[in-house]
Amino acid sequence: MTVAEVVKKMVEYSKGDLHDINHFMKVYAYAKTIAEGENLSPEQQKLVEVTAVVHDIACPLCRVKYGNANGKHQEEESAALIEEFFADSDLPKEFVDRVSYIVSHHHTITGIDGIDYQIMIEADYLVNADESNFSGNNVRNMLEKVFKTETGKFLLQSMYQKRLNAKNKRKTLRKIMSDKNRCRNVPFFFVGKSRDYNLFVLQLYADEKL
Repeated sequence: MTVAEVVKKMVEYSKGDLHDINHFMKVYAYAKTIAEGENLSPEQQKLVEVTAVVHDIACPLCRVKYGNANGKHQEEESAALIEEFFADSDLPKEFVDRVSYIVSHHHTITGIDGIDYQIMIEADYLVNADESNFSGNNVRNMLEKVFKTETGKFLLQSMYQKRLNAKNKRKTLRKIMSDKNRCRNVPFFFVGKSRDYNLFVLQLYADEKL
């Protein structure tokens, strides 16, 4: 069973849920990129790609059974679904078992026991950070404590550089706000406007002047 065949089967499995389809396709793209960047063997590369495609296989069931797609519920329900999904495939049992293990732990960032598992965590986070609008502090924490691959760290820093830099920029903007002489030179800076409004104006100004 090729990766393309797994993708087609997973799209069909998703029954037209564009959110789910777009999500796993994005995770697949990042997982593929990271795996290639880390020079995995062809077998590991395929395992990573297949795992990324099916990593959220339990979401539809969890929404019906629990009313949500909570990560822990997904982990609990995934193994049986993976077994059924690949029942008629020609993939080796050891391959499917490893996919099942990673999918059944892909919301657990402790006990990561291999580069395939590590890449799944990183690829899923790269997408979730955007879809769930994670804060700069959240991104920084993941970068410092969880991401391990050089390719994954490069992607995370490049994609979310504005969030990672936001804290330092806010400090700079507040310093400008405290300097009345500098504030006089900022166009459209209004006394009496809210602090958030003035920070927004200063943000626009700082992008050009700092």
